[in-house]
Amino acid sequence: MSPDSFPLPMEGIRVVDLSRVLAGPYCGALLGDMGADVIKVEEIKAGDEIRAWPPVQNGQSPAFIVNNRNKRGIALDLKAPAGAEIVRRLAQRSDVLIENFRTGTMEEFGLDYESLAEKNPRLIYCSVSAFGRKGPRAREAGYEAVMQAFSGIMSITGEPDGEPVRAGVSFLDLCTSVLCAMGIVTALYVRSQTGLGQRIDAALLSTALGLLNYHAENYYAAGIVSRALGSGHASLAPYRNFRCADQQWIFIAGGNDRLWKRIAGALGLKPLTEDPKFITNSERVKHRQELDALVQEAVERFDRPTLMKVLEEAGVPATPVNSIDQVLKDPQVEALNMVWEMPQPHKGKLPLVAFPLIFSRSQTNLRRPPPQLGEQTDEILQESGYRPEEISQLRREKVIR
Repeated sequence: MSPDSFPLPMEGIRVVDLSRVLAGPYCGALLGDMGADVIKVEEIKAGDEIRAWPPVQNGQSPAFIVNNRNKRGIALDLKAPAGAEIVRRLAQRSDVLIENFRTGTMEEFGLDYESLAEKNPRLIYCSVSAFGRKGPRAREAGYEAVMQAFSGIMSITGEPDGEPVRAGVSFLDLCTSVLCAMGIVTALYVRSQTGLGQRIDAALLSTALGLLNYHAENYYAAGIVSRALGSGHASLAPYRNFRCADQQWIFIAGGNDRLWKRIAGALGLKPLTEDPKFITNSERVKHRQELDALVQEAVERFDRPTLMKVLEEAGVPATPVNSIDQVLKDPQVEALNMVWEMPQPHKGKLPLVAFPLIFSRSQTNLRRPPPQLGEQTDEILQESGYRPEEISQLRREKVIR
């Protein structure tokens, strides 16, 4: 069977996506990329708040576009009993529901897992929260930067003597979405064996603790509290950005003793490889400040293109510190097929960051652009058994858009 005729990995799976902004919507987008029929449920007046995130281009926010591709859209008032009933009926006919309301909100709507699972025991119900569903902070709202600060991640991000810094990528929101997608696929596999769905609870704080990884374990095992090291690494040296003679930056990765010898040879620092302070990585980490200063002094003799060539010939892992536009234009990105093209009515095609995995048989693709607010409301309601006159009545009552 050719890849073109191989079914999409999640074809036949229906997902009700009640989530907003990033933590949740990206999960829905990933499932949609893999072939799931994802129904995005939005608030009736303004929809998902990410629709208004600048820079809005041609009436659309890039942040909304990239996180809501491959979805159909319905807009309704969840606070209205008839609006909540629509979601109940959707859930009865669906495999997965994703939500990221503040803890307790879905219960207020009567859309909690227990209520929906009673009607559809095969439902996989994925909840995303900031602090989790139990504990003293369970009902608190949380945003990406708030969770980076609370989790300790912000304290190890930035320059050693600078203020705590938010990471430039909203990685807690996005990584939580990836974990949710993994959890949903796992729960679907379990359901294929047992016939039963289940609840999945994801929290940005839990994601953050998982991503602390060896930083957390360093504290548990050795009482070491990590600190900010700029572009450096707590356990490796030299392993950081250095500024070249032309004021451009380069990242040099001396990840082990073998690579350190190559770096030293390329930079004219070979005698340092015999210095007891720099022979092993452990010693280099202890004397990081002195070593980095010596490497920086050597780097300043080269402009970046020349140094890149020297390090490449020496077999040293190194890279220019690219800006976003530079990496998106790099031939390597094109080689990975990481860009889809989204047709825009009367506006040509818009490049879109693609699904980040490649399957040898299955394919992922862009099948539909993100929905306009309430674009498929009537279509989705008709699929759920609503008659045209009922849909008209719901619209007159401002339950749907």
